[in-house]
Amino acid sequence: MAAVLVSATVMGSGPAVAETNEGCPILEQWGDRVEGDVSPGACAFIAKQTEFGAMRSDTPEAREARVRLYGSIFAADGTLAESGSAPPVRGRAAIENNLRTLLGAFPTFRFTPVKVVVNGGTVFYEAANEAVINGQLVRYPAVYRVVLENGEVTEGRRYHDRTEWFRPIEAGALRELFAGVADDCPRRGPSFTGPGLTAPVTDPKCHLAYLGRLSNAMTDVRLAADQAAAGPRTKFQEYRGTVRAKGRKIEYGMIVGTGPGLMRYYFDTLPLNYDDAETAVLFGKLLTGAAPPVR
Repeated sequence: MAAVLVSATVMGSGPAVAETNEGCPILEQWGDRVEGDVSPGACAFIAKQTEFGAMRSDTPEAREARVRLYGSIFAADGTLAESGSAPPVRGRAAIENNLRTLLGAFPTFRFTPVKVVVNGGTVFYEAANEAVINGQLVRYPAVYRVVLENGEVTEGRRYHDRTEWFRPIEAGALRELFAGVADDCPRRGPSFTGPGLTAPVTDPKCHLAYLGRLSNAMTDVRLAADQAAAGPRTKFQEYRGTVRAKGRKIEYGMIVGTGPGLMRYYFDTLPLNYDDAETAVLFGKLLTGAAPPVR
């Protein structure tokens, strides 16, 4: 595990890719936040994803409009999965129901785009997410990786750390996979960040300690490189497969992002810290602890 991810450090952001993005109006306001050759289908996805991220959910009507917009992004038989243990949700209707549940728990959920990299029918959409949970504003990064066919998402995955959702609910009782790993990191080196870190870390020793904690949290690791996209400045590489954690085998994945001066990890620590029964208890608390929308 650690060897695979450390190797991504030296891969850099990849060679420059020609960008011919004429005919995509949303890109005019995005500048270098979008990299790669953006097809009409990718342009439509980026526009809808961005609109969805900015929408409100503070009334039943607004929430349903948001659900319908999100559903229109997917093919009728498309799939959506978390980066952690949950099996994929299959079909547009089921995906819409999944979102209704999400917005029920997070009526204030929204996001803004950070970086988008396109490689043919594969799009990596990096976002800054936020939601009010138990009266506290929670912010966390995410990458939405999709595969498009005929302008519709046939396969979507969400890469983010769901542990952040429970921070306002569990307070000091929340299990932290990387607690203290960045307490003493004075040396200078390549910057990296990821789940459990509040700021980038530059100490190579701390980087190895971070990856060591991740490796020790799982066994029987069977992850392989999957989708990737690279632009002139940024590269995203996805790894997918299975691991064993907390006594069970789970579907798992992560994304490594590399760009100028910073390496970023996106994965879910929740299934590495909590088994299925414990996770169900946490979600029970979440459904009653999420705050109503701020008007």
